[in-house]
Amino acid sequence: MERVARIFGRARTWTKPQIQSWRMYSTRQPGRWEPHVTQVKKPLPKLPNNKPYYIIGGASLVVFWYLFSSYLTNKERLGSSVLRMVSQRVRSEPDVHDLLGEPVFLKRNVFGDPWIEGIINPLKGKVDMSFEIEGPRGVATVYFTSVRKQKTEPFELLRFLVVPAGDSSRAISLLGHGIENELLEG
Repeated sequence: MERVARIFGRARTWTKPQIQSWRMYSTRQPGRWEPHVTQVKKPLPKLPNNKPYYIIGGASLVVFWYLFSSYLTNKERLGSSVLRMVSQRVRSEPDVHDLLGEPVFLKRNVFGDPWIEGIINPLKGKVDMSFEIEGPRGVATVYFTSVRKQKTEPFELLRFLVVPAGDSSRAISLLGHGIENELLEG
């Protein structure tokens, strides 16, 4: 011990009770485990409440996704051959020219594109759409509905109307103008 005391300075001698208490709390003793406890001088600060940020972020993500999917769905409807046929027929109809003047165009609403409401799904046999057109004398809404009951049957036109904005009494039905076969075949 003296040699150790000379090398390391002051040698510490352990008494038997100290060794027993040290062994009792030691993690090396099988079957016993004492967690290490760190004492701090001051309490930890409270974490900020981020729940409102998560709620606002989630809600804005849902709104963005809804607007983006609506925009893409409208773009898909704009590229439809059914819309091209119907709008061409409406633009070339003399009764529509009498109502709205000439020329007649699709009314641009959202992001510079016309907004098409409804369903255009020729594979399932459902076409039910409406869109706005405008001319020098005003604005009107076109309603077009066509269904196919079975895949082997042709489409049946149910509704093809041009209704001026604010005056539904001057609505023009384009069904009786002999266009059923022209639209379905052409």
